[in-house]
Amino acid sequence: MPLPQLAILHGDDDFAIAGRVTELKAEMGDPSLASLNIAELDGKTITLAELRGACDTMPFLTEKRLIIVRGLLTRLTGKTTDDAGHSAEEAAGAGASSQNFVDGLIAYFPELMPSTALALVEPKAVNERSRILKAAEKAPGVEIKKFDVPQGPQMMQWIIRRAKAGGGEFSPAGAEALATAVGDEPRMLAHEIEKLLAYVNWARPVEKADVEQLTPAAGEAEIWDLVDALGTRNAQLAINKYHTLLNMPSQDQFAIFGMIVRQFRLLLLVREILDNGGNTTLVMQTLNQKPYPAEKLVKQARNFTLSKLETIYRRLLDLDLTLKSGGAEDTTAIDTFIAGLTA
Repeated sequence: MPLPQLAILHGDDDFAIAGRVTELKAEMGDPSLASLNIAELDGKTITLAELRGACDTMPFLTEKRLIIVRGLLTRLTGKTTDDAGHSAEEAAGAGASSQNFVDGLIAYFPELMPSTALALVEPKAVNERSRILKAAEKAPGVEIKKFDVPQGPQMMQWIIRRAKAGGGEFSPAGAEALATAVGDEPRMLAHEIEKLLAYVNWARPVEKADVEQLTPAAGEAEIWDLVDALGTRNAQLAINKYHTLLNMPSQDQFAIFGMIVRQFRLLLLVREILDNGGNTTLVMQTLNQKPYPAEKLVKQARNFTLSKLETIYRRLLDLDLTLKSGGAEDTTAIDTFIAGLTA
């Protein structure tokens, strides 16, 4: 596809943005010549004159010149806008120079040379009411794309699509386990996906067991399953999940027990939020949770009453004291505890 004359790539998924920038560079053709016609500039310090100078330079031995400017719109528009669509910086009258830059940039969009491709790359979303964004929408040959980090079930689909693009495959259970273990961190997820595909040699789908074997934080997925089993009163499944954790080389009994205690502490707090009229958004804000684990916490908390969670948490604290004092054999004590909860 041809290079857009003006591209605005913005949002918090820096990994996806980096991928699109790589595509733009690839569209420049022969790397030996492309490198002579690609300029990357710092939008935090660039002046309008410097930007125009870079964009008005003719390409060398190629048809196009690509100018990549990082962080300019974030600098000019600030984090918030007023009702008129002016940035916080503009609304506060932070300086005529900033206002002049905005006006000059808007006026320059239609004047871009046909041989120039200007890519404005932003580390956060630009407000849709921004005057700059509205003006850019009217420019010829424009590409404006917002890249959001996938949330909740979308993260699982992102993992599956990413694996397919890499020539491999993830089962739904494998994708869910990886999403639970890593969270909404696209760069880390991409690294783990590549590692897991190499582990199965691209010969079969990556399964949950593969994630548990290779991904350091994958033990958390088993904790979720263990708590799910407790919530549905499935003692055998809960005990099986506990022993699966014990067999993981990266886990020990005290670490596993600590994870169980932490999970029920979170569920207790979530149940209190729900009982007071709160929702998943409030859980995210209050407990500093990402969307995917917050949704799972809310779902799990609904399996228990507040009084039941308070009882479980007290018993966990009592068991913690017993284990630390040597009053019981660790594995047997926790097996008994799990069986008692599901009785």
